Amino acid sequence: MASLPHPDPRVGGAYRTPDDPWRKLTGPLANGKALVLLLLGFSLAMIAILDVMTASDGKHGSGLDAPGVGRVRTGYPVGDAPTKMPELPAGAAVAPDVGAAADVARSINAGIAFVPEARVPAAPVFWAGGTMDRERATDCLAAAGIYEAGSGAADQRAVMQVILNRMRHSAFPHSVCGVVFQGSERTTGCQFTFTCDGAMLRRSPSPAAWRQARMIAMEMLTGRVEPAVGLATHYHTDWVHPVWSGQMQKIASVSTHLFLRWRGNYGEPRAFGTRYSGSEPVIAKMAQLSIAHRIPGSPGDEPMPSATQFAPSAIAAPARMENLLAAAREALPDQARTPDADVFLMTLNKSGPDNFIREAEQACAGKATCRFLGWTNPSRKAGQFPVSGAAIDALSFSYIKQGPGDPGTARWNCAEFPRDDRAQCLRRGG
Repeated sequence: MASLPHPDPRVGGAYRTPDDPWRKLTGPLANGKALVLLLLGFSLAMIAILDVMTASDGKHGSGLDAPGVGRVRTGYPVGDAPTKMPELPAGAAVAPDVGAAADVARSINAGIAFVPEARVPAAPVFWAGGTMDRERATDCLAAAGIYEAGSGAADQRAVMQVILNRMRHSAFPHSVCGVVFQGSERTTGCQFTFTCDGAMLRRSPSPAAWRQARMIAMEMLTGRVEPAVGLATHYHTDWVHPVWSGQMQKIASVSTHLFLRWRGNYGEPRAFGTRYSGSEPVIAKMAQLSIAHRIPGSPGDEPMPSATQFAPSAIAAPARMENLLAAAREALPDQARTPDADVFLMTLNKSGPDNFIREAEQACAGKATCRFLGWTNPSRKAGQFPVSGAAIDALSFSYIKQGPGDPGTARWNCAEFPRDDRAQCLRRGG
């Protein structure tokens, strides 16, 4: 093996041979370049370590922070607003409900305890938007109920409550259709699987099933609340266990669905103060089910259904869309029914607005849940369910009691009866 040549004293001891490995290692140190690089690297490493050490106190952001959250109006002081946005997961993947994987998922889910104290009732929604937007919202809500929950009324109400909860949450779109079809333009990332897996093309609900789902949707948009799922913003079937469910608290189960809410600030009631956007987008995928989602002149713009059926397959003579939608809505043909025992549709004395709450409390005494809706104009009072849009627009007073121990919430139509406390005013448009 050849020996290394001796160093040349004229160049400070560095070997003169260009390909000398010792020169390659020590040369940069001689001129100070490596020292600068080492100091820079050390500084960056210390910054990274400090960032990791302080991130846990909530004062530093992370990759889960959502851009623009601070610009969303939640109705709470800036100091109280949540500071970190959990990652928004995609909808649970479709999986078979039998087999080894399903059994494992059921076992895991069964081992996770419910957090009953986290199940806080949601506030009711009273729709007061335009006719076209109301019809679009109703149909999007009904479609989600059918495709996500099947034919069970309780299951559909639970799913619809999650959608309305999302509509009011700062992490989601602020319209019903926006929530339902969020991410549906992609084959992955849709929040509700039926909106991107082709289910709407493969099967359609029967006219009877569609009428029932629409009736339930209209009830949910006129004050009905499903207290069983509280402020849940997520759910999945019990035969799957999505990775994202570990970020959540399990708060309820309805049939085979488990309902969850975010831990921390983003699951608290104050995160649900965002106002409704005021309009509903036209969803092309809804055109086969919904008249309101058909664009005039487009291939899906077929003659309007009869107001007595309002089913996707019914055909009637062409007419102005808005007029026929209003007629179908206000006539409430074969969907109407008498109110439940815990619902009161009352005529009130306009001269005594402060007495309304006493009348409501007397009517609701002894009832765990109760809805007391009052009108001072007898000609505009509702007499059946679902309540028509015209009657909701004319509503003078509401009193909602959502469960045992709930003292009830009273609200007045402040255009008719001004209140010093704006929190006592009926919320128009959700």
